[in-house]
Amino acid sequence: MTKKQYNIVKLTALGGTLEFYDFTIYALFAPFLSHHFFANTNPMVGLINTFAVFALGYLARPLGGIFFGHLGDRYGRKSAFSLAVFMMAVATLLMGCLPSSQSMGIVPSLILIGLRLVQGFSVGGEIPGAVVFILEHIPKTRHGFSIGLVFMCITLGNTLGAGVGLLLTTILNQQQMMAWGWRIPFILGFLLGIISYVIRRKAMETPVFIAMKQEEKIYHVPILQLLKSSRKKLLTGFLLTAVPASIISLFLYLPTYLTSIAKMEISYAYWINFISFLSFALMTSLFGRVSDYVSRKKLLTVGALGLLLLSYFLFYQLTVCGEWFIWVFVLGFSVLGGMINGSYAVLLAQSFSGPIRYSGVGFSYSLGIALFGGVAPLVFTWFIHFFNLIEAPAFYLLGCAAITLTAVGCYKLGSSLDPNVA
Repeated sequence: MTKKQYNIVKLTALGGTLEFYDFTIYALFAPFLSHHFFANTNPMVGLINTFAVFALGYLARPLGGIFFGHLGDRYGRKSAFSLAVFMMAVATLLMGCLPSSQSMGIVPSLILIGLRLVQGFSVGGEIPGAVVFILEHIPKTRHGFSIGLVFMCITLGNTLGAGVGLLLTTILNQQQMMAWGWRIPFILGFLLGIISYVIRRKAMETPVFIAMKQEEKIYHVPILQLLKSSRKKLLTGFLLTAVPASIISLFLYLPTYLTSIAKMEISYAYWINFISFLSFALMTSLFGRVSDYVSRKKLLTVGALGLLLLSYFLFYQLTVCGEWFIWVFVLGFSVLGGMINGSYAVLLAQSFSGPIRYSGVGFSYSLGIALFGGVAPLVFTWFIHFFNLIEAPAFYLLGCAAITLTAVGCYKLGSSLDPNVA
């Protein structure tokens, strides 16, 4: 890999870090948002409302995947990639500036819902854009390493959010956090988003798209061609994302689970969450590198099987053994999640040819993340509250693991792969 190619990976990875910091701080600071925008006599009901809005953000991702996929396949990967992060930055800033519903009634809550939809819409073009951008710039022998590095840095965006939460809850007391401290991460997110936008505007267009443009291989409406020629690949790609989506949602939900269910101190919960995302990021990078040397399909299968066999055990032991077991819990899910996160994206992206690649990855990935990941915290909280099923996340992971294993079982790379990336 040349120095120029390595710089492209670094710039893409850094942008992903900053954008996913913006997207995930909503979930990480859910207890504070619940207090200001969904106040209720029952804190758990307030959390359910907060995570319902969280789910709406995810449900907007498929629309973003279609929109940015169209832009990326029609007008260039770079322009779609840049617009996505700019929209995210503006929505995040406005979230941090909203007055509470206690002072202005329902209006701030409705605006928050709208802004979360904008966040979800914009992030629908982020990971698909990052995967396609890297795949078309980097030699196929380094696809796993490069995309693993990007996914590691995207996860570090979550880690950064957890770190900011840890720092703020350490230096500010509960009253200060509730009054104004919760706004700081959102305002910081805007600044980081603008930095990411500037970085992306300086990036080069991919050689694959330039060649497509020169050879006039660009479709006027890529999504229609995608639906006409690649419906089976879309379905398989959608099912493939079940486990990656649920793992991310588990880590995002962890601070809420530890404080509301396990009754841990909030600063300690953020510390655990910080370590969780950090270890998950490192494992993603490691197994991305491994996937350049072993079968990605086998690596993904091992990770999903591990979740199928161990999810309930890890959650059950956490409730029985107490705080010391949390570190075994974190390590177990980090290793298994790293195997999955480090291998599936290359499989997904390589199955679509160049003229419909951004649309194919964007639609299948975003739809899967929306349906399997977006509703996960809401489902967790609902079953815990109404059925007292504190192992609810484990059963959800079991179901998603079974779905992904089904997809892996029938997964075949298409014969129409672009020779530049396959």
